[in-house]
Amino acid sequence: MIRLMETAAFHALQPYCEGDEITVGTAINIEHRAASGIGAHIRAEAVLQSFDGKFYTVRVTAHDDAQEIGRGTVGRAVVSAGKFMARMER
Repeated sequence: MIRLMETAAFHALQPYCEGDEITVGTAINIEHRAASGIGAHIRAEAVLQSFDGKFYTVRVTAHDDAQEIGRGTVGRAVVSAGKFMARMER
């Protein structure tokens, strides 16, 4: 569920990125609200909540076919993919 929420947040922020920018996770605060059965179809949604110049807070929810199973926030920061990869190679 959390992976789906992180992925939804990443995709929701892509339109705000320019050039080689991407967003990376900085924080996550998730409440698991209900269980889902084995094989259940789970979907996550993300909506921009706030932005302070570099850091985004995204409100996320996860649902199965019957109910909300999780909610919370994901923090993400804008980084240059090229600069990030150069730092990782050092």
